[in-house]
Amino acid sequence: MKSWSLRFIITYAVLLTVIGGVTVVIDPFFHYHKPLSVLGYLMTDRDERYINDGIVKHFDYDSIITGSSMTQNFKASEFDGLFGTRSVKVPLSGGSYLEINEELERAFKANGNIRLVLRGLDYGLISASPDEMLMGKYPDYIYDDNILNDAEYFLNKEVFTLGTWFDVIWYTLHGGKTTTFDEYENWNDRVVFGKDAAISQYRRGPRQEVVPYTPLDTRNLEENVIRLAAEHPETEFYFFFTPSSILSFDSFRQQGMLENQLSWEKEAIELMLPYDNIRLFSFFDEFDMITDLDNYKDENHYREEYNSYILECIRDGKHELTKENYEEYCRKVWDFYTAYDYDAIFE
Repeated sequence: MKSWSLRFIITYAVLLTVIGGVTVVIDPFFHYHKPLSVLGYLMTDRDERYINDGIVKHFDYDSIITGSSMTQNFKASEFDGLFGTRSVKVPLSGGSYLEINEELERAFKANGNIRLVLRGLDYGLISASPDEMLMGKYPDYIYDDNILNDAEYFLNKEVFTLGTWFDVIWYTLHGGKTTTFDEYENWNDRVVFGKDAAISQYRRGPRQEVVPYTPLDTRNLEENVIRLAAEHPETEFYFFFTPSSILSFDSFRQQGMLENQLSWEKEAIELMLPYDNIRLFSFFDEFDMITDLDNYKDENHYREEYNSYILECIRDGKHELTKENYEEYCRKVWDFYTAYDYDAIFE
């Protein structure tokens, strides 16, 4: 009996060692190295919090596209064609400013040659807490530098559930190629756009009294957006407020927060403008775009054609906010969104 138990333990240990070793060599989440050229790796948005860290640590790139799900439909090939870069796209769906900033910090630690960062700033998070983590817990054992807990990577049921070395081999044998950064995380063709779809996803609350103005709590922007740009003057940061639909402004209005939100945007702009390596863009003065719900799937998310349009505008300097024009921009959006007939949206 003891002999059988010993053989079982040895066999089990050998099996785990083999599985773990093959996982390390193939490395489906790029924890140790970039993709092996002889294999095809299928990268999906369900894996983003497992593989983005490996992408920024091990891939070859000089530029980064990141943000929340509002930036997932960017195409790296378009960005590279317009700006002459070699980019990776690493958005985090539902990512807070803190989470995205931490991802960028790891990228700068791993790569000392980052030329450009394109980052979407979700409009509703301007005033959020600097410590906010919207998606909750994620796999810390992948993000830290402690090799002692790496067994949680190569012997983890979550990894086996999401994708393993076996899946990489199976995908490769069936002709699969490693996912490009045009395809990675792109959800454009998996959803329905249009006014009916957008409104069906929107929950309009009762109209509240206007909340008295309070100054913007600037810590989220200062700690999770501006500080990194200040620490890396050699890198150009292209920031843009992600262009949510008119429904998002209705939501602010229903909560009594519209005037506050518009005031906070102005204060946020004034915080970022003094930095020479920050270029800030906003599309909220393109009223036809914001009010056309046929181009949205819900309150916030827009067609990938908008992502292409945003890139072209940034390349051409359109919708850029500067010290010379930002006050006029702020007056224009204040006048439009405070006077808009929101009830007519639902008629």
